[in-house]
Amino acid sequence: MFFHNPWRQQQLRHVVVTTFHEKGYRDYGKRCIETFLEHWPADIELLVYAEDVDVEERDSRLHVLDHGEVLPHLLEFRDAFAGNPLANGVRSSGGVLKRDYRWDAVRFSNKVFAVTDAIRRYRTLADQLIWLDADTVTHRDIPRSLVDRIAPRGKQLAAYLNRSIYPECGWVGYNLRHPEILTFAERFERTYTSGYFLAMKESHDSFVFWKIVQQMEQDREAKFKFLGSNRTKSHVFINSVLGGYLDHLKGDRKAAGKSRKSDLTWRRREAWWR
Repeated sequence: MFFHNPWRQQQLRHVVVTTFHEKGYRDYGKRCIETFLEHWPADIELLVYAEDVDVEERDSRLHVLDHGEVLPHLLEFRDAFAGNPLANGVRSSGGVLKRDYRWDAVRFSNKVFAVTDAIRRYRTLADQLIWLDADTVTHRDIPRSLVDRIAPRGKQLAAYLNRSIYPECGWVGYNLRHPEILTFAERFERTYTSGYFLAMKESHDSFVFWKIVQQMEQDREAKFKFLGSNRTKSHVFINSVLGGYLDHLKGDRKAAGKSRKSDLTWRRREAWWR
């Protein structure tokens, strides 16, 4: 179900998008929504692609779309590659089949198709679309000035958390005013629907995003803003300016409800980290 705010007349500056399934909602998505509504600026909206789950929260800033109804290309992709081990993170290592997220394209495809659909939906309605992983907690009020400052501008198509390896894509800001934003969305989606991802070194969304970014830079189609650091390949999200306001509960951090202090590579003074 889509909860639309009929009273919004002005152009949006920023909209945030995320997605989760039922277990994800119970384990971390609900907390993501609650802390978003508590700490984000009142003029920033949250769009959720919900898979087989009824979202309980109600707010004029919260819009919920039924994943099964609005992402037909995702469902087609899943059906096409459901039986392919290489598309589901299963690879042979020394004669033994092992699961590895780096090749689990089907698992991470939800994010790809949610992003591309949201880009098309909001391209004429907002300036920036922010992808935010649902296993993220906002622990402090986010100033509007910060969201404005780190947004991609002008010739920058996106702002992302760069690392010494492929990016951390728990946060990506997309410039919806960029002339090539639909080109990016088409390439991102087509890499999966065409099956081309099977020929790539890795096929999760962050790696595919990175390769498209590199190609667009090389072809001078777009520029990009860096929010991370090329000196690290670790938990760059919380070691960027974002860590002062959000915590990304990657992997087993979800169970703890908080990232580890050992994840920090610089001293944080916010109450969350003390």
